[in-house]
Amino acid sequence: IMPVLQLIAPSSNPQDRNAIARGVDYFVRQGWRVTGQACALRQMQRFAGTDEERLNEINALTRFVNPSDELKAKRPDLVMALRGGYGLSRLLEHIDFAGIAQAKLCLIGHSDFTAFNLAYYAKTGMPSYNGPMLSFDFGPETPSSFMLKHFWNLIQAGEDTIAVKRPQPYRFEVDGILWGGNLTMINQLVGTPYLPNIKGGILFLEDINEHPYRIERNLYQLRDAGILEQQAAIVLGQFNGYQLYDSDNGYNFDEMVAHLRAHCRVPILTGLPFGHVRDKVTLPVGQNARLLVEAEKGYELKVKAIRCE
Repeated sequence: IMPVLQLIAPSSNPQDRNAIARGVDYFVRQGWRVTGQACALRQMQRFAGTDEERLNEINALTRFVNPSDELKAKRPDLVMALRGGYGLSRLLEHIDFAGIAQAKLCLIGHSDFTAFNLAYYAKTGMPSYNGPMLSFDFGPETPSSFMLKHFWNLIQAGEDTIAVKRPQPYRFEVDGILWGGNLTMINQLVGTPYLPNIKGGILFLEDINEHPYRIERNLYQLRDAGILEQQAAIVLGQFNGYQLYDSDNGYNFDEMVAHLRAHCRVPILTGLPFGHVRDKVTLPVGQNARLLVEAEKGYELKVKAIRCE
């Protein structure tokens, strides 16, 4: 049976329709059927359609709870966001998370999609993927071979090991719930019913266009809200796209990390290949993962695929 990829556009509209076409073509060449392509044509201001259109598209996934024979053939093996940007914050209070959870679908996206990942887990305990999206990741003329390898490791082989060779000032091993995503989105969810309360977890974070002092400020908020200190480890991904100022006088990302390590009881690791970059891994949010940290050798993160049935 041909696997089905269902596209959704819950956030910003795709600026490059050619990238969408190339992304669709990539999956078709892998033997997949791609549904929901019309969402790439919607536009309202900066969004991929009106709030109502984008909300209805997400809530329509509940039709796969008890699908008819006709719908069974269309049941998606993976539901993928076209792109991030902004838009899910407007929809969270109206999303039928319980209904979507009953459909037991696999959903994937990152950036703005972090809001869905975390709200979905907070409301239902169901995992989803923080990972590549159609436009930026599968839409280039040549997608990243690194991204493709780690994506298919999970989606087809069922597990993946992410090895980071960057030295770390720690040595430990831990099992815990893997969770996280875009730092700005996580901070927005603090104090709301959409942020899961996870203790002993492995929290991964990434962001784009944020100066190190803004990243530090956001991390202080998570620390002072009691969230960082409840985790077994913090794993920092890629924080790219910012410019340092002359007035920084030597303050940079590495100095910010060193400062936080001195002011946080939880180990803070760096170098995870994840974020708004071509070479990114796929991470299951709300699933158990294993982290092995070996000081100068770096660390390994072992993850398993989400069961969607």
